Amino acid sequence: MIVLKTNGSTRQIYSFKGEGFMDADGHSPKPQKGLFAKWFGKSRENVTEEEILMMVDAGEEEGVIEQSQKAMINNIFEFDDMTVEDVMTHRVDIVAVAEDAQISDAVYHAINDGFSRIPVYKEDIDNIIGIIYVKDLLCLVGCKAIEDFSLQQFIREVLYVPETTKCRDLFKQFTEKKLHIAVVVDEYGGTAGIVTMEDLIESILGNIQDEYDDEEDEITKINDTTYTMEGSADWDDVADILGLEVEENPDYDTVGGFLIDSLGRIPHEGEHPVVKVDGVEFTVLVVEERHIAKVRAVKTPRVSQPE
Repeated sequence: MIVLKTNGSTRQIYSFKGEGFMDADGHSPKPQKGLFAKWFGKSRENVTEEEILMMVDAGEEEGVIEQSQKAMINNIFEFDDMTVEDVMTHRVDIVAVAEDAQISDAVYHAINDGFSRIPVYKEDIDNIIGIIYVKDLLCLVGCKAIEDFSLQQFIREVLYVPETTKCRDLFKQFTEKKLHIAVVVDEYGGTAGIVTMEDLIESILGNIQDEYDDEEDEITKINDTTYTMEGSADWDDVADILGLEVEENPDYDTVGGFLIDSLGRIPHEGEHPVVKVDGVEFTVLVVEERHIAKVRAVKTPRVSQPE
């Protein structure tokens, strides 16, 4: 049995019962005799994280483990080292309402943006004072005097966490306090972003599509050489799709961050700068509120040098 122990809790991922792997639900993907023994020897009872990941790689190559299952196992190990800064929604993308806003403003965001919890700020986004739960406003549905009610009557307290908080620790806080959202603050006390329980779960399972999410992918293939993508698209995913060999850079993790780093500045709205790297031409299509929102990438044919 392969188990992962994180923060005191043990989770079974795969069992090995001689004939092959079996997932936590008891399903055996495909028999593969002797894979565990082949890699680690029959007498081994405890293996390291590196050995498990090596076995998972081998299992995928031999058809025992599907690619999605491999990704999930890798994500579980990575989750132990992730901070909320890695998974949060950045402050520029936060949808929030002012404390003196009308209740209809909160209802508007609930309907049009599909949010069930909306941050409330005082004066500016750096001072988030609480959260509005849309379900609390349902009692006002059909009320003709809805604007006679103050939004402040429905503000709930919010959890604040620093950017360096480990995702595993926040997950524990969420479950213990029965919360689903927290405000992430930077070292100066300003708002860095917000993080939800869904963000934490998606860091392991991948994107969870609900009834309010747009069906559009962050990366869209136009043809064999052209792609469009959101500025928030994961840079590693973009590099893989385009066949780019890139080194890990702690300064950015999105294609928008890569382009800003390459340009050395944030493009202005209406500007369409181009960045070329290893036969791929990136063009900034849309800039909104000081961040890159839309990008086009075109793979250009490489010109062979004459001998």
